Amino acid sequence: MILDLLEVYRKNADGDALVIDNYQLKEGLYFKVYGQHKEPEILHVEKKGYNSGELWNFMKAADFYSQLVDMNKPVDPKKQIHSNNIYAVAFKAAALMEGADAVETFKVSIARYYQALCSPKKEDAKILKNYQFPSLDEQVIKHNQEYVLSLIAYLQQQITEYKIKATSYVKLYFAVELAAYIQESKRYLIPKIFNKNDYNVIIDETTYGLSNSNMGLNGKKPFLEHKTTAFKVPFRISTVEALETRKMFTWLDNQQDGAGKALTEGYLPIGASNVFALVKSDSKPRDAHYLHIERGAQPVIDEYDFLPGLTNELMPVLKLENFLLLDDFEPKNIHKKAELEGLVDDWLFNKNLIRNYFNKSPKPNGWFSSFQVGLLIRYKEALRNYFRKDVEQDVVSCIDQLSQAMLKEMLLRESYLKLEDTKIAKGLNLRLSLLAYFKIKEKVELGDKLRILAEHLRKNMEATDHTDENISCENDQEFYYYAGQVVRYLISRSQAQNPTYALIDHITDARNNDKFKKEIAKLHKRFNHSLGFDSKIKCYVRYNKLFAVVMAYDCEDDGMNRFDFFLAGVASKNMIDVK
Repeated sequence: MILDLLEVYRKNADGDALVIDNYQLKEGLYFKVYGQHKEPEILHVEKKGYNSGELWNFMKAADFYSQLVDMNKPVDPKKQIHSNNIYAVAFKAAALMEGADAVETFKVSIARYYQALCSPKKEDAKILKNYQFPSLDEQVIKHNQEYVLSLIAYLQQQITEYKIKATSYVKLYFAVELAAYIQESKRYLIPKIFNKNDYNVIIDETTYGLSNSNMGLNGKKPFLEHKTTAFKVPFRISTVEALETRKMFTWLDNQQDGAGKALTEGYLPIGASNVFALVKSDSKPRDAHYLHIERGAQPVIDEYDFLPGLTNELMPVLKLENFLLLDDFEPKNIHKKAELEGLVDDWLFNKNLIRNYFNKSPKPNGWFSSFQVGLLIRYKEALRNYFRKDVEQDVVSCIDQLSQAMLKEMLLRESYLKLEDTKIAKGLNLRLSLLAYFKIKEKVELGDKLRILAEHLRKNMEATDHTDENISCENDQEFYYYAGQVVRYLISRSQAQNPTYALIDHITDARNNDKFKKEIAKLHKRFNHSLGFDSKIKCYVRYNKLFAVVMAYDCEDDGMNRFDFFLAGVASKNMIDVK
């Protein structure tokens, strides 16, 4: 994975220009220092701030080249100073501002930091011998150390005036050529760039080691070693590749969307492009690397895939149809996966899907039950693989069961009587459209059947409104749809302030037709006091006819396999009340 990504990155990197252009300075106070002969230049970086100009560009480059690999590989053994070379001093504001002995402790930290730079560890010095770095100028080190110490009172004053938080950085960068920063950065990085030097091997005078980027193998995790093979580590890369990999991960860590929010997921397109960046989606079909980045002290790619011919286009177009004949529902063609993903997230998951794609422990809330959380955990990977990677197989196998279970649970939690205006009705239209789109076995034409059935019931009722003739019920599909209409009307008779459809829990859980009808009869009995029998009032007549036919009909199939028709009958406009 790393070498594949590195190949793409190298083609677009333009040296260090790409990573530095995208590099983000952390919140804090930055000083470009010149020594005794000139006042420092100050750059205050705020959380949502943006800047430009010569000073800004200098600070970005100097800061990039002065970063530690991670806090487990500091120059300062006590980890109070967080920079890596003789021209940079970075520390948290608290180091100078908190505690009665803060200044004295800071002086000790500075002395320790410069001493560590002058006297690297033996194993580091041994590695550096092969690279012929020039010796450090002790006079420059002494001068820089003394000058930093002379700025203590000045720095405290500036921290106070700019109201810098204790946890924010204060960074000093000496006004030297960037070439000096690059050289000193390499002096620090080369002994530190690999995960652990114990795994290094030298082949043809080139050092190869385990990448420190995206790798959790270290002294604290020896169980990750390959114990039963001749090699202990999964792969090795050269020093040059390790340095470039670090730059690539720094570049990835600084990727943002148009609103300035850090990107944790996206695609690296392969091929011609005006701008090389981690992108959310691309309508033009092209090969791309898919990445998900777990952000922390160091960015980690915790999911990767190579996707040939990736596109955000839905091919063929999905037709979102108004199968339930809702008044305020506009059918439309959906061309983009992102749009469909948004509808699934909203209408089936109440906006709990996308934000929990990578949440290992999603929690229930007032609009999302524990049962729904269970469905989310079980099926989110299949949905994410389809919407983000265009892998269709898993979502085809689960979309029927998932959408039906989710809508059933939504129904039992709903308290709004006019169901045709809720996400349940919209979600059912979406479910039926998805079943047709993915050609789910016997349910491809389910939406069309329901649409015809609703129209048939309306005409059937109109035809019998002014006669003693009963409403006919010719098959199991009509039975379940009619039962849904009856149940919907009964719930509307509730005198409770906020009646919920949890009242029908026993109906939806019925295992056979006999139990199903008995539970409807119980609900009828419960609301019998509010059911009229005046033959002049159409809704009473219609309800009584519809209830009678439901109670009288005997299903051919006793397996309760027509739940979609019942759900549609509940969620559709109630024909009993239609004028």
